[in-house]
Amino acid sequence: MDVTTVDVMPEECIATIISFTSPREACRDSLVSRIFASAAGSDLVWERFLPPDYQQIISESVSSGSSASSSLNNLSKKDLYFHLCDNPILLGNGNRSFAIDKLSGKKCYMLGARELSIVWGDNPQYWRWISSAELPVLAQSRFSEVALLLDVCWLEIRDTPGGHDGRLPRKREDKWFEIEFGEFFSGQVGSLVEMHLLGTAGNWKSGLVVHGIELRPK
Repeated sequence: MDVTTVDVMPEECIATIISFTSPREACRDSLVSRIFASAAGSDLVWERFLPPDYQQIISESVSSGSSASSSLNNLSKKDLYFHLCDNPILLGNGNRSFAIDKLSGKKCYMLGARELSIVWGDNPQYWRWISSAELPVLAQSRFSEVALLLDVCWLEIRDTPGGHDGRLPRKREDKWFEIEFGEFFSGQVGSLVEMHLLGTAGNWKSGLVVHGIELRPK
């Protein structure tokens, strides 16, 4: 496509073409020219990048029906996209969250510690449930509670929506450390995958703070 062709092409046509690319490409295209910038930032483009059921997901958020939920619907589609990338929304009883992967637009879900099966998790001798507000400001959780490991020799955390193979934790931008459990592919709708963190060596373990388990696209 040469410059003269772009000059005479309607902005809506350019936006339609860009909508078949990706969020990253749309941001790059916005640098080409003024008409590209306008087209690449249009609702037509970013509506396509949002998950098809994003409105339903927002309506099921903990803040559903509040001014916060209404304000999300009032954002431009581009602003909404990046808001959902950087500001996960809580769902259901507040122990699950939803966000968007910034590069692909695919869904990311996190299960809070209260949604997980933690062996001896309800025994105050081994685990303590603490408010996120008690954590350092830079390490606060999106969930109201996190699980603090006091002292166990058998560490077992699991959920069914995988196993830990010795990978080391890495520090994220939000100051939390994360451990990659593994990768899975499900070709059938409704199939179950068990995520399982297990540490059964004889030494005692303490100090771990469990935020949750996140499911996100590779």
